[in-house]
Amino acid sequence: MNVFVIENLKCSYQNRGKTVVYIGRLEIPRGRLTVILGRSGSGKSTLIEALGLMNNTIQGGTIHYHSPLGVIDLARIWHAAKQVANIRKDYFSFIFQDDYLMPHYTCFENTLIARLIQRPISPAGVSEMLDKPMNSLNLSGNGIQKRFPFQVAGGQKQRLSFIRAVSKEFDILFGDEPTGNLDNKSSVDLFDFIKKIIREKQRSAIIVSHNIELSVEKADKIIVLTPSDDNLSMFSLNSHHVFSRDTMAEWDENYKKDLVGRIKQIL
Repeated sequence: MNVFVIENLKCSYQNRGKTVVYIGRLEIPRGRLTVILGRSGSGKSTLIEALGLMNNTIQGGTIHYHSPLGVIDLARIWHAAKQVANIRKDYFSFIFQDDYLMPHYTCFENTLIARLIQRPISPAGVSEMLDKPMNSLNLSGNGIQKRFPFQVAGGQKQRLSFIRAVSKEFDILFGDEPTGNLDNKSSVDLFDFIKKIIREKQRSAIIVSHNIELSVEKADKIIVLTPSDDNLSMFSLNSHHVFSRDTMAEWDENYKKDLVGRIKQIL
């Protein structure tokens, strides 16, 4: 089962200028961690912005989102601002390279903002919702919840932004270089956290990354964007640059090493 089916998608900036990303056909599976790789400027963020309704860069094609309400073509709904806002609010959640914590709210308040925008929650519900992720990311028991963002370290702020993203109800978790400012151990911990959350909640995650080794280690599907053969200023998806696995057993250590080398050659 897929969460997205994309066909003939063209994305551009600057008032519908030249196409910068073209996707002929792409299926993104439900319940899995999908990672998008590509060199700087390859359109990774452009693609995830289109999928997450963050920016209307779509100039052609279809993005069929298999939502809890049925199939919605995200390329056709930008004229309906309320529908776009409701899909983002009810079904999508986001994490970024910057934490975007609100400086005048405590760390505890920051973690609740996304959920409270959706609907009220009881004090008992708050505890139940936050205890597990706070423990998983080593943020409980040190008084961090009462502090303000300027009083905690960068890695802690990034982990708080992850908790904010998963505290709300969502169907798809989008991440645009969410581990870009973190060391390797913290990056591994946060990818493990994402995989645990989507497994427990039966949700999907689509992450843009620059870390090939980590992506090969953790992803269920990898998409590599490369320059188009006939237009080097446009990036596209070659069907041979999509790598999937159905079970962990199929992606053994030898294959992982070979895949890292292959992706590095592609890029």
